[in-house]
Amino acid sequence: MKDVNSTRDVEVVRALLHRAVDDVEPSPDALPRLLAAARRRRSPKRPLLAALGAVAAAAVALVVAFVVLPGQQQPTPVSAQPNSYLATPQPGVIASFDVLSGRQNGVLSDVPGADPETLATDRSRVLVVAATTEGKRLVEVSADGAQRVLPVPVGDARLLAAGGGRIAYLDGGAVVVLRDGQPQHIALPTGTRVDDLALSDDGRLALLAAEPGRHQASVLVLAPDATSWDGRVEAVSDGCGPVAITWNGPDLAVLEPPACAAGQARVATFAADTGRKLGGGVPFPAPELTPSTVELSADPLGRFLVSTSGGGQWLVDGSEVRPVPPACTRPGVCASGPATFWS
Repeated sequence: MKDVNSTRDVEVVRALLHRAVDDVEPSPDALPRLLAAARRRRSPKRPLLAALGAVAAAAVALVVAFVVLPGQQQPTPVSAQPNSYLATPQPGVIASFDVLSGRQNGVLSDVPGADPETLATDRSRVLVVAATTEGKRLVEVSADGAQRVLPVPVGDARLLAAGGGRIAYLDGGAVVVLRDGQPQHIALPTGTRVDDLALSDDGRLALLAAEPGRHQASVLVLAPDATSWDGRVEAVSDGCGPVAITWNGPDLAVLEPPACAAGQARVATFAADTGRKLGGGVPFPAPELTPSTVELSADPLGRFLVSTSGGGQWLVDGSEVRPVPPACTRPGVCASGPATFWS
């Protein structure tokens, strides 16, 4: 069986190499100059062989630099493409879309009763909340589209996160973290409002939450395998507070408005171990964003996808921010909930 994670690693390296040479063009006189140099050096005894050798060397160099590096894409699973994201354009249908063109790559799976507003990824698997005969349940979808219903209740199913082999969701007055099928309940102080959850690859849980007595939410980071809020690290956002969070390697990415007036957003970066802001991010035009309607996710290349419920999508790649076409299978048939990168 093909190793999906190995395939993803190859694709990520290929994509990075492609981005590195994407704007490189060979000089128009490169080949003539190589041939002329070969003619000057050729041996009188073997002129034809020398010329042919120079042509072959030039051809190989051009092929290596401008064909192999941009990537001769091999057939890979739909979910393993670095430039793709997942969305639910129709009830229950989880599909992959190209983040640059908006073109649909294919359908990963069809999960009956799946909630289009709740979608989480963890490397080679996708998690959705679906209505079953036994109530709402978590459904795990693997890279080949196979489905598995997890035999655990999912609380109010409003918030869902996955990472590092764990799953986290909100259940009343607690956050539940599932590891190897075993639930760990982290009780919340009475009156705490939780707007978003994020799990890192090493098991750290981050919450976007407003503690009792506070209106503005902040980012709280718990230690791996934490059972309470003791020892949490707080990252305080500027302005009117963050609206979504995700992990980007060892750091936290936070979607926030740079000012309280609507019209702009940015993705700031915080150190998870200290809560210190590392970077403010580049502001970009956006409507007013609220935690219940927006999703922030990161891909292996360090880019961010900001996706809203019907309010637009943006790809944040360093200092470059570009709009992303809506996730539609055909005109008028588009995802109603936010999309997410395959992390």
